[in-house]
Amino acid sequence: MSGSELMLPAEVAVDHRERLVFVEVAPWRDRERPDPDGGSIPHAWTTNVRLHFAGTPRAGTGHLPLPHDARLRALARELRRDDPERRLVVYTRRSDEFSSATRAWFTLTLAGVDRVRVLDGGLPAWIRAGGPLGSARACPIPEATAIDTDSHPRSEGASALRALRASEVEDVARYGTLLDARSAVAFHGTFGESRTGHIPGAVHAPAAALIGSDGLLLPPTALRRWLLAHRAIGNHQVAAYCGGGVASSSLVFAGALVGQQIGLYVDSWSHWRKSSGRPVEQGEPRARLADNDLDCSTDPAR
Repeated sequence: MSGSELMLPAEVAVDHRERLVFVEVAPWRDRERPDPDGGSIPHAWTTNVRLHFAGTPRAGTGHLPLPHDARLRALARELRRDDPERRLVVYTRRSDEFSSATRAWFTLTLAGVDRVRVLDGGLPAWIRAGGPLGSARACPIPEATAIDTDSHPRSEGASALRALRASEVEDVARYGTLLDARSAVAFHGTFGESRTGHIPGAVHAPAAALIGSDGLLLPPTALRRWLLAHRAIGNHQVAAYCGGGVASSSLVFAGALVGQQIGLYVDSWSHWRKSSGRPVEQGEPRARLADNDLDCSTDPAR
């Protein structure tokens, strides 16, 4: 997937809006769909992460497991019912909620839904580009076609995206680069609280750093430089996690934009910390392999 197939600038979205299907995605903590006050992209569908882009939590999952592929494909068909060939464009009302859009992109693409793009800068960028505002409508909830499954890799489809199990994440942390997309406070943990901190070997790589002061995702050159600084460019394995597979999906998206595959531990910390048998590290990460032991000097975009 090239960058032009993943990201849509607001100016292009405004010019071609009649041929696009817009989906406004609110964060998972928002119980309701996005607040329509102030308007939205005219005729956009509205939802939130938990309603359509997460499954039902169970004992063996994190709090935002993957929804079933069939539900996502049914949703895409419903949204595109007027024209099956139209592109889906996911976006958020605020630029700091960008990862809710990338979570939607990740789950839809992983399920085999094609032609999904993320609107760079979300609704604020749309407004700056002269886009009109109007009323939106609630996303339909397709009838359940199968039970929810746990967050494991899909075997079908041509997508290069990967969803990882906890056991695979341990290997990435040991031999590759595991990125922790949470805040510094969450990464370092709380002294005296044993199940806080991070997965041993993880590198702190906060997702918030990917958004520039203009509310747009950093340009590809800056993204590549940022990933290189976090040992996340090269032929070694790279993966990302956060609290529930939302913030870290933006790291996966950033990697896809520059040609670097980054696997996603969807269940993330909300799953890892449940098991007393899984190791937890607090504070600064311990010293690990020297940089030249990882293939970070190879930039696939060069």
